Amino acid sequence: MIFLNFTTISIISAFFAAIANIMARTILKDLKAKDILAINFFTMGAVLLILSPFFYKFTPSPLNLGLLVLIALIDTVANYFYFQTFEKTSASIASPLLSLAPGFTFLFGWLLLSEPVNLRTILLCLIILILVILFSVSLSDFRQFKKNTLWPALLSSLLFGLSAIPSKFLLDSAQAVNAPTLYMFRACFIALFSVLFFKFTIQNISIKQYRTIFFRGLFVIAQWILLYWALSKGSAGVTLTLGNITPIFVFILSIIFLKEKPTLKKLLAAGLVLVLSFLI
Repeated sequence: MIFLNFTTISIISAFFAAIANIMARTILKDLKAKDILAINFFTMGAVLLILSPFFYKFTPSPLNLGLLVLIALIDTVANYFYFQTFEKTSASIASPLLSLAPGFTFLFGWLLLSEPVNLRTILLCLIILILVILFSVSLSDFRQFKKNTLWPALLSSLLFGLSAIPSKFLLDSAQAVNAPTLYMFRACFIALFSVLFFKFTIQNISIKQYRTIFFRGLFVIAQWILLYWALSKGSAGVTLTLGNITPIFVFILSIIFLKEKPTLKKLLAAGLVLVLSFLI
């Protein structure tokens, strides 16, 4: 990983996120968002706790602990709305609005971190963001898209965009934590807050669904550790932009594994997004 720059790592993170998104939709066909939230993060937190002797790094202080709790609180609500979005609609309809987080990160980064980003980079990120949204939106599904997905997906994107700011501070400015340790704390706290704030039941979760939740969790762990590593090395807005080109990889995986027939328009858009991503 030391031979790759933060932009490449962000793109690889988006690839793992695409696999996780497809699996999330599969799980949520039969389960509610509140039922999967706690068990999902308990599973990931347990895996990371077992492996923590190999990577643990955290400098405790009132500020650092407070920021950890803040990140977890923000992301607990963000994940609830994220799963609720997939519960209500398909991945192809949900993905565009769930890809808006970078726009909020650029805004919060400028306001709270005074993060400098040159005009060329901002323009490239904006073009990528617009292309990803246009690539994913189906005009024929606009009514369903607006009614079922708008507010949960917007709130999820805003909150994920916001949580990148204290994460960036802990990883980079304070250098108080490394990427796997931050995600371990985040997963454990979100699991705890999910139990405290949301009523859920595990009786209706089958062994097969538990297995899917576990394997999906491995991809999510890889996604977020890579994203946090990239966040510690580069611009928060750029990292989130590249980490959210997920719909492009969902499209590519669907062609390879589901044998879906691509349109020329989508092939050109996907190719352009990938080229622009590597140009940043």
